Amino acid sequence: MRRFLVVTSLFFAPFAGCSCSDTEPDGGGNGGGTAGSPANGGNGGADGGGGSTGQFQQGGAGGGCQLGAPCGDGGATAQGICTEGGVCCAAEQACGSTCCGGTEVCSFASCVEPGVECTDSTECPDGEYCEYSLGEPVDPPDPGCIAGAPLTTGRCLPKPPLCPNGTEPDPDNPTCYATCEVVPPFPTFTPALKFSWGGQLASPFSTDVMMTPVVLSLDDDDCDGKVTARDIPEIIFSTFTSGAYTASGVLHAISVVEGAVIDKWSATGIHPTKQLAAGDFDGQPGNEVVGCMADGTIRAFAGDGSTLWTTGAMSCFMPSIADLDGDGAVEIVVEGGILDGATGALENSFSAALASSFVVSDVDGDGELDVVTGSQVFHADGTLVVDTGVANVSSFYATGDWKSPWPAVADFDLDGSPEVVVVDNLNHQLLVWRVNAAAPGGFEIVRAPVDINGTIPPSACAVGSWGNTHGGGPPTIADFTGDGVPDVATAGGVGYVVFDGADLLNPNAGGAETIQWIVPTVDCSSASTGSTVFDFNGDGVAEVVYGDQQRIRVYDGPTGDVLAEFCNTTATLIENPVVADVDNDGHADIVAVSNAYAAGSPTIQCNDGVNSAQSGVRVFGAADGTWVRTRRVWNQHAYHVTNVTEDGAIPAIEAPNWEQNGLNNFRQNKQPGSEFGAPDAVVKVEPRCTGDYALVATVRNLGEAVLPAGVPVAFHLGDPPGEELLGTLNTQTALYPFEAETLTLEISPALGNGDVVYAVVDEGGVHPEWAECRTDNNQSEVVSAACGVPQ
Repeated sequence: MRRFLVVTSLFFAPFAGCSCSDTEPDGGGNGGGTAGSPANGGNGGADGGGGSTGQFQQGGAGGGCQLGAPCGDGGATAQGICTEGGVCCAAEQACGSTCCGGTEVCSFASCVEPGVECTDSTECPDGEYCEYSLGEPVDPPDPGCIAGAPLTTGRCLPKPPLCPNGTEPDPDNPTCYATCEVVPPFPTFTPALKFSWGGQLASPFSTDVMMTPVVLSLDDDDCDGKVTARDIPEIIFSTFTSGAYTASGVLHAISVVEGAVIDKWSATGIHPTKQLAAGDFDGQPGNEVVGCMADGTIRAFAGDGSTLWTTGAMSCFMPSIADLDGDGAVEIVVEGGILDGATGALENSFSAALASSFVVSDVDGDGELDVVTGSQVFHADGTLVVDTGVANVSSFYATGDWKSPWPAVADFDLDGSPEVVVVDNLNHQLLVWRVNAAAPGGFEIVRAPVDINGTIPPSACAVGSWGNTHGGGPPTIADFTGDGVPDVATAGGVGYVVFDGADLLNPNAGGAETIQWIVPTVDCSSASTGSTVFDFNGDGVAEVVYGDQQRIRVYDGPTGDVLAEFCNTTATLIENPVVADVDNDGHADIVAVSNAYAAGSPTIQCNDGVNSAQSGVRVFGAADGTWVRTRRVWNQHAYHVTNVTEDGAIPAIEAPNWEQNGLNNFRQNKQPGSEFGAPDAVVKVEPRCTGDYALVATVRNLGEAVLPAGVPVAFHLGDPPGEELLGTLNTQTALYPFEAETLTLEISPALGNGDVVYAVVDEGGVHPEWAECRTDNNQSEVVSAACGVPQ
């Protein structure tokens, strides 16, 4: 008999419900829900397929179970469901061995009261997620939406517990979730170009970039009505023309959409080589960008590029965003003062001139953030409270390139209190100090200055160049050796150097002994470039990503061996590559900037086989897809993970980076939780018996990482391996942990008594860019396809 198939639906349905033996799902299957089942007339959501009151339960028709009375050996009837405890419950109350009461719902075999209304799990308290099956479905989004999905509401429910060691959740009746990781092979480190923007290699070189880009979502790509980490992040950067890198430039926001780079918006008047910062700082939903303008003012841009506010002229070079006083209202910190994030109004001036660039961190242990330069500590009201006098050059150096001492913060002796590491560019030295209220002046030096050039003679740079007599860029902090102690890295004019963190604080180690390794580089022009670090293979040891005037290189953390390199020309200031997941594919990317205006100089050339220079923004990923997960954000030059959430929110109380498991770093991106986290797709199928007959499959992600959209779900008639493939549908949206989506396949004529069906999610499983942690649970149970009988 020929069957007619119609695809009708898409609906979110994350976990809710309970485990009831001897019964099948009564609604959304894996999806859960609140109003019965396709089999017995329950609300199936926007597509008619899948409300459920019991986790993986299925109602049916029949008789014998009387509500509230003892019952026999289990099963579903028209009156209710016989629980494992032998009590007859209404379908919406059945939960394992008991019946939920009142307004409770069954979630992972426990009766719980639903929490607050939500549209996203980020709106729920810690330890909870947004259960969409408890909300109301809405109309589908505008089909023009980039990643369209229905905007659903739900209620917050507790996340399930972690399964005991060595056990896995029952895909049909889960009461817990298991660790879900995939550790990929890592045979070679081979970056591959994924995306590029710019590339103008002739005058006027209008795609030249010589600043550090920021990465953050600015618009609503998935049509859920909010800007969150689920949206595709933007890459925001500034360009200049004809080598005029201190004149008026253009601010750009671009994004990767469906595998291609698109321009979102641009704005003129930016200072093209000063730094940017981005986050939610105006007190309204969505994220904003703040930058230093060429006319000396400071401007905030809304997520669509429109102007939010503009200040008068004041000193601005490297903005940072923080809630300094912890009152929930975010500040913008610039060299000229502390601004109100919502209006740009000056909240506080500094009581003394900043002696260098700064970072924001609580370095005195009073629970409030401080503004920390290479030699000073200011409180949130701008009051100077510590002045060490080290690396102090008042009002920066007299150069248009803003060469400065550069601070960073970490806990090197692991005592719970941070140290401040300073790279003194003027004297090409590194030193370390800490706040100590009991010491004279309120501080102590814990490592006297060490020459960052090590064994490489400064004569590697020509006499008269900055790199010949000075040098040192913004430091990065990470564990490069795997000993559990953070180390420090910085670039000078003649080399890139890594200092062993333990030795830096060891009073018995001489200055030269603190150097883990140093390799020669070419950066005599600014001798001040930054760098970033990342643990690409998740082995606990960070790799260095650094670009000099000619190339970007990835160095092995313990040895300094070059793992990879590619041409990337720049005349250099303080810019550095960043690492973030810019296309939401679950893998880290390297974002590199370049410029070609000075490529006439032999020291600023690199032939990539086609051209001797590069210009613009390029994104590199692993050629074999093996780089681990990371966050989709890098929101400012002084990024240190805990300063911003992945969706751009600025914490009112910033957690000390050095106290967080797996952190104690600076300018190193990190995926909270497991870098090897993977999805785990399961599926449940059942008949829909109200309205037009259909089969409803609910795909759920039991893993620890996002399950990409487009995963196939095959409907089979008969016992496995199945005599007939009824149809295959693809999931339409990315599923985050605990979330599910229902797909409905209408069938005419209806299947009947004696017919059995099952479904398989990710049948075939060919997708090198991601992998599940388990594949032996991708096939559903075999269930009756008939209506009107107990399931």
